[in-house]
Amino acid sequence: MKLIDLSTVISPGMPKPKSAPPVLLRYILEPSEEQEKAQGFTNKMEEYTITTHVATHIDAPAHFSAHGKNIDEYDVSEFFLVPTQMLHIRRGAFEAITADDLRAAEERDGTIQAGDLVLLNTGCHQYYYDEAYNYAPYLTKEAAEYLAEKQVKMVGTDSFTVDDPREKDKPAHVVLLNQHGILIIECVMNLDAVPCTRFQTVCLPLKIQQGSGAFTRMIAVCQ
Repeated sequence: MKLIDLSTVISPGMPKPKSAPPVLLRYILEPSEEQEKAQGFTNKMEEYTITTHVATHIDAPAHFSAHGKNIDEYDVSEFFLVPTQMLHIRRGAFEAITADDLRAAEERDGTIQAGDLVLLNTGCHQYYYDEAYNYAPYLTKEAAEYLAEKQVKMVGTDSFTVDDPREKDKPAHVVLLNQHGILIIECVMNLDAVPCTRFQTVCLPLKIQQGSGAFTRMIAVCQ
């Protein structure tokens, strides 16, 4: 068994969507070597100011629907050893991923099955710390509808968003979250390190009360 970390690091000033506020860090308690020498220990405690839609995170339906399910309403079993199909669909800046692209990737990488987490490896994760990461490829509405017809459980991408970041309308989010209750995972990293296209994933979210999303330490489990 091989475990591969697919998550970003959470840190002050980390990459974020342009619509999100910056990630800030303040130390409530700072470690002190002098204190440790004097009393045998020291204290360290951090406070982060961060939205739930940066870093590797899961979007719940509540993110796009007033009556959608919140992230804390899901049973942990939904996120443990999830059957996963990765599709390698390399795309450049603001390039669309169509339903035909998904079908072609299935021919090469493996067929999407009902209940799958479908991971889209666009190559965008390689630019996470660069400005180019903001110019991500995206799913068309028809591609999102194709995934919904396949009855997938989740859709993951290595970019900030499954939608065109230049547009205010978010058809892929609407189709997946609002219309079908399909969870979305964004900012998935390190996909090129996964040696197979069919594996299992552990992606337990933080239990944030009435949360529209939550961070996840996402792990690929390869047999």
